[in-house]
Amino acid sequence: MKGVRNSIINRISNIKMIKLIASDMDGTLLNNNHKIPKENVELIKFAKKHGIEFVVATGRAYYEALPALKAENISCDVISFNGGVIYDKNGKIINITPMELKDLYYTIEILKSLDISYQLYTKNTIYTNSIETDISAYIDLIRANGEEPNEKHLREEAKNKLKLGHITEVENIDLYINQKDNPSIKVIGLSNDISKLQKATELLASNTNISVTSSGANNIEIMDKKATKGEALKIVADIHNISLENTIAIGDNLNDQAMLEIVKYSIAMKNGNKLLKDHAKYITDKTNTEGGVADSVMKLLTEHNEFYEDINQTLVEAAIEAT
Repeated sequence: MKGVRNSIINRISNIKMIKLIASDMDGTLLNNNHKIPKENVELIKFAKKHGIEFVVATGRAYYEALPALKAENISCDVISFNGGVIYDKNGKIINITPMELKDLYYTIEILKSLDISYQLYTKNTIYTNSIETDISAYIDLIRANGEEPNEKHLREEAKNKLKLGHITEVENIDLYINQKDNPSIKVIGLSNDISKLQKATELLASNTNISVTSSGANNIEIMDKKATKGEALKIVADIHNISLENTIAIGDNLNDQAMLEIVKYSIAMKNGNKLLKDHAKYITDKTNTEGGVADSVMKLLTEHNEFYEDINQTLVEAAIEAT
């Protein structure tokens, strides 16, 4: 009977079913009020019940990502800062990729020269010159996606972040880029002048130590070249001993492309960036506010994991007989 059991185990491990789901947050897993729709919550619970790993892959800092997850009692690995820092489900850092000091100065000087406002994302907080500018930028981004933002909620959320220390308003951000115990992971440039962002992207591209991407029409995100959602997802999949052939990645913007292009099941949101949609194998039928993640992922799970429970039941029966 032991031989039968091992045979079944090998059979399970060789089945090309989905074993890992990686999801972006803003514009994807979250609605425009930064909450997880109930459909997506149920999907995550379903995945975990059936032994499928779920990981969040976000441009947010870890401390920004946690509130939405904790509100629904979701515990999972978190790829934060677009791959700059990876945390396990217990909040322990698995991997960290800070920006080099010279690259930070280079990036900030280019943004300044083009009069582009910026934020500095560090391990412990986000430094900004003006929280009001940041709120306005997010409101503009939501409207650019055809939705009407809840301004009252966004301002309350921003005030709470300030209170918790997740955002720190300072006069001179440059003074905080070289802290020994608080490494700088990412710089975000914000502007409604798309031509300025395009020019900055062109200038920054000459530095091969960094990567430049975007999470919305009015921003660019700059990190170390090794800090991408794709590289981070490889690390997470390896830790769980899961092939990228058995992995779903879903997102809405260009900073998600690095992970969508390395997995077998790549999904772009209906409300997502057109260029990302062109690279994705699937596109959701619903938007982020309509639970588009749950709708499309459940369809794939139903299609590719239909024998999951039957095979596990066979394994249990074989194990009982073997005893």
